[in-house]
Amino acid sequence: MSNPPEEIPEWPIAETPARDGIGEDDNAIPLWFNIGFYGLIVVGLLYIAWFEGTGWTQVASYEADVAIAEEKAAAVKATMPTENPYRGDDAALAQGAETWRTICVACHLPEGTGLVGPSLVDPFWKYGNSDEELFSTVSDGRPAGMPPWGPQLGAEKIWKVLAYMETLPRTEEPGMGSPDYQPPGAATGQP
Repeated sequence: MSNPPEEIPEWPIAETPARDGIGEDDNAIPLWFNIGFYGLIVVGLLYIAWFEGTGWTQVASYEADVAIAEEKAAAVKATMPTENPYRGDDAALAQGAETWRTICVACHLPEGTGLVGPSLVDPFWKYGNSDEELFSTVSDGRPAGMPPWGPQLGAEKIWKVLAYMETLPRTEEPGMGSPDYQPPGAATGQP
C-alpha cells in the first residue's frame, strides 16, 4: 500500500461557497515571481528612457548604413576604369562575342540592329555612347526594358562584351529605338 499524497494547505477564500465538495482556495504569489515581474517593469522603463535619451532610431541607423554603403561604392567606383581596357584585345573580343551570342542577341539581334532592345549600330544613343555611359547602361540597366547585368556578368565580362560590340558594322540608318525609326513596310503600308 502506498501512502496517500500529502495535502498542501491552502488559505480558503472568504465567502466562497463549496460546490460538489470542491472549494476555491488561494495561495500567496511567490516572492521570486513578484521580484521578476516588477523587475521587468523597471528594466522596461529604464530601456525606454535610454532609447529616447540616446536618440537612436531605426531611421537614423538605416541612414548611417546607407551612408557607409555609398562611401564604399564610391571608393570601388573610383578604382574602376572609365575607358574600355579590352579594346583591341583579340582574346577578350572572342569572350565578349560569346557573351553577346549568349545574352545580348535575344534583344539586340546578332548584327546589333535591335529587336526588342534598341539598335546598337546606328548613331542614336539615348543614354550616351561613351565607355563609361555604356558600362553604366549594361551594368545598372535602364528603365523600360534594359535589365541590370552587372550582378550576373561582373565588370570584366561587361567590358569585354562592349569591346566586341564596337566591332559590329556601323550604319547611319536610324535603327530600332531611334526617334526617326520606321519599321520595314511602314512607309508603304505593307505588313
